[in-house]
Amino acid sequence: MRPIRPFVYKAALKAAASALLLGAPALAQETSVARFDIEPQPLQNALLSYSEQSRTAIVVPADLVAGKAGNAVAGEMSPGDALELLLQGTGLSPERKSNGALTIAVETVSEEAPRTPAPLQLAQATTSSEPEPVSTQTGTELEGEQDDEAELTMDQMVVTGFRGRPRSVTESPIPIDVFDAEQLESLPQTGLFESLRYLVPSLNLPQRAGGGTATFISSAGLRGLNPDQTLILVNGKRRHKTALINTSTGLFSGSAGVDLNMIPSSAIARIEVLRDGAAAQYGSDAIAGVINIILKDAPEGGSANASYGENFDRNDGEFSNFSINNGFALGENGFANLSFALKDSGWSNRAVAVPLPGEPGGNNLFPLQDDGSFDPRENTIDRMITTNYGNFPQTLYSFGANAGYDFGGVELYSFATYSERESTLDFTYRIPRDSRNNMGIYAFGYRPREVINEDDFDIVAGLLTTALGFDWDFSVGHGFNDTKWENTLGLNASLGLDSPTSFYLGAMNASETTAQFDATRLLDVPMGEMQVSFGAQYREETFEIERGEPASYADGNNGAPPGAQGFPGFAPEAENDVSRDNKNAYVELAWEPTEKLLLAGALRYESFSDSSGEETIGKLNGRYEFSDAFAVRASFNTGFRAPSIQQLGFKGSRGQFADLDNDGVAETIVLRQTLPPTDAAAQALGAEPLTPEKSENISVGFTFTPGYNFTLTVDAYRIDIEDRIALSTQFNRGDGRAAQGGGTIGDEISALLDAAGFDQSLGGANYFTNAIDTRSEGVDVVATWTTDLSFGSLDLSGAYNYNDDSVEKVDENPEELSGLILADGSPVVQFDRSRLGTYTEAIPADKLSLNAALESGPFRFTARATRFGEFTNVATSEANDTENDRKWIADIEAGYVFDNGVEIYAGANNVFNTYPDQVRDPNSYGNGMYDTISPYGFTGGNWYVRAGYKW
Repeated sequence: MRPIRPFVYKAALKAAASALLLGAPALAQETSVARFDIEPQPLQNALLSYSEQSRTAIVVPADLVAGKAGNAVAGEMSPGDALELLLQGTGLSPERKSNGALTIAVETVSEEAPRTPAPLQLAQATTSSEPEPVSTQTGTELEGEQDDEAELTMDQMVVTGFRGRPRSVTESPIPIDVFDAEQLESLPQTGLFESLRYLVPSLNLPQRAGGGTATFISSAGLRGLNPDQTLILVNGKRRHKTALINTSTGLFSGSAGVDLNMIPSSAIARIEVLRDGAAAQYGSDAIAGVINIILKDAPEGGSANASYGENFDRNDGEFSNFSINNGFALGENGFANLSFALKDSGWSNRAVAVPLPGEPGGNNLFPLQDDGSFDPRENTIDRMITTNYGNFPQTLYSFGANAGYDFGGVELYSFATYSERESTLDFTYRIPRDSRNNMGIYAFGYRPREVINEDDFDIVAGLLTTALGFDWDFSVGHGFNDTKWENTLGLNASLGLDSPTSFYLGAMNASETTAQFDATRLLDVPMGEMQVSFGAQYREETFEIERGEPASYADGNNGAPPGAQGFPGFAPEAENDVSRDNKNAYVELAWEPTEKLLLAGALRYESFSDSSGEETIGKLNGRYEFSDAFAVRASFNTGFRAPSIQQLGFKGSRGQFADLDNDGVAETIVLRQTLPPTDAAAQALGAEPLTPEKSENISVGFTFTPGYNFTLTVDAYRIDIEDRIALSTQFNRGDGRAAQGGGTIGDEISALLDAAGFDQSLGGANYFTNAIDTRSEGVDVVATWTTDLSFGSLDLSGAYNYNDDSVEKVDENPEELSGLILADGSPVVQFDRSRLGTYTEAIPADKLSLNAALESGPFRFTARATRFGEFTNVATSEANDTENDRKWIADIEAGYVFDNGVEIYAGANNVFNTYPDQVRDPNSYGNGMYDTISPYGFTGGNWYVRAGYKW
């Protein structure tokens, strides 16, 4: 029977320079019994079956078991009795190393007395709640005695990307990165997942992907693609998406992915990142790859961690984290592992004070007096009018639980997370003389403040059993993200002095419910072995928008902009309640005709109840091992991604800066709406119903493991996406104002919007469309080396990614826009130069990460240097493009581990306080100097201290 959840595996690989790891952390105590069904077979295979059925990790030198046969073991018995029965007559016996690892040794008898085998213990029967220490991606040499002629190369086992028996990272036919909790917690960022941007070569997680809700959604893109083109799994099960959609015109615009920070960091055992298309294996969304988050499952022990830090500059951006985790045994055959995490981060701001009127760059904040002179209050008002040019504050509480119980023949499991988060978003300062202010209410102006409160919940429950020769996994899951929006400091200027100063803006809610089964079996075939897997899933998705209070969207018809400033409340016409269901089924085969060759394939059929329709996709991949040290691997797959239900149902307004005078500085706020393609206004501007994205993904690479704890993997890839879903150009009214692309549009856009029923208060609109085809191609290189020193151990690793994104095709302009000309003579287009540049130039072309971890007795030292490549913020006019040079970001940490389980650390992220290039002078609000899409942020470095305790 398969384990209840994906366990941590380890392997010492191949021949005299390697060893074989089998198994997983156990659920049961040694006094318990397990059901065994092991046929007589080569000892190596018999030990693998034993390890899977007993869930006991064993490290075995490969040459020790070569040519030996294992005995049959059948029935219920203790793991110790089963192993002794399996090894009878082989001349081998179990042995426990000083580091706790279970291995097999040649059976010897003392001259004084018969040798008594060391009692078998649980793989996790230690004082730590973590799995046995293994290297994560970097590999580590097995402690204890070794053959002088055999250097052991350790390699982490993974469960992502391949059903059936887990495989090592280097044995996998597709590229995978693995990171354990300790690796992620070292050099901590403001969130655990923010650390991934420095560890995964092709992952991009900018500090701010854009404006609005994009400023606090933690979602990452692989290989130059959007977050919703990467599938997120937890313990191998699909995770629900956030209700919040990125409606900015910056990075990841239009995407609605999974918010990774809603999973408590203390609950995570490790993260597996599959860098290859996997839609045929796992379903819609897995175009770029899969991130599989494996939860802790220890039945005992625990840990607690706390950290605090703040920025070097201005002492702002304070962040504090606290987490705790503990495992509990449920009887003899079960476990419950519980976690809690608190994350709190504060404001950071890199704006500068605006000069006094009359000074260079000065700006009068108050209306001129009757005689034309400046208001004397100009000299006393705080001229640091922008306070939100940085990161925004958040407070997050999250809980996690993972549990299972083996009833003997049936294993029940369940895991769940629940999070509450409050995010505060301040909008641009409304200066006293602004038409969006009323000086009778705010004599000195104000900053609209939006607060979003989220409830996020996800639960999965299932059972595993064996029947008809197959291992079966039946599960159901439900997840939701409910968000309530409030304006706690604001104004509806169109209501004059009757305007409230706080508003309920409405709510957005999203949910997913799944029911699925998976089955897998290893078959002996005439040539080798074949893993046969199949399954089916039913999924229902919902998305809902609830209206705000009337004053939040009302138009008082006094000539001032209507609705609450910053983000007007959801109006009745924005209310929506959409749902759809999906049915899908797959079959997957993996054939090993020889020990050197692996061939695998998958086929999946998906059917959506909406316009996404039906699709059949497939995948082929293989690996050939030329020697123990060198192997090649390749993959080809087709994939698709259905439009997210958020993209189908979202409609909302927001004030956004626009460059209306075509000087490269967006400093005029225009009220715009993002529209679903079914909206009448969107259709008036040329929108059509969304269809799924379709992709072709090919990758070719090799692995090199010469021994001596060194590994090298190189993988080249190309991803072609047809009908990619994106936000269109922002279409602004042409009532004499400059258009986004320069010049004026005249009356054309105004006429189209008027015909659709929008009055002059709406400055513009954009919508979701399938109008572009893109290509992402590049290469990933990952190298690791571990060595023992006279004073400790050293782990070194390096990762490099080169990625080139291009737009291969842009659909012809829709009929509604054809013939419309800007005043400068250029045509109005569905995708202008700036929008296209977001997909081709905004992400660094390459990234290099170098890591070193040194352990010497109780001392720990970690250092990391990451070089982010060039990136360009493309404007609507080439003259206003801004180039950002390559930058190195260095991080360091030092710590001390006490014998009683206490650990203390101090460190710095971006220790040299590196900023992106200043690409322009401060605007009239004192900001805009940096491109906010910088992959390492624009607030400089920070210091921190952290402490932990393990029991």
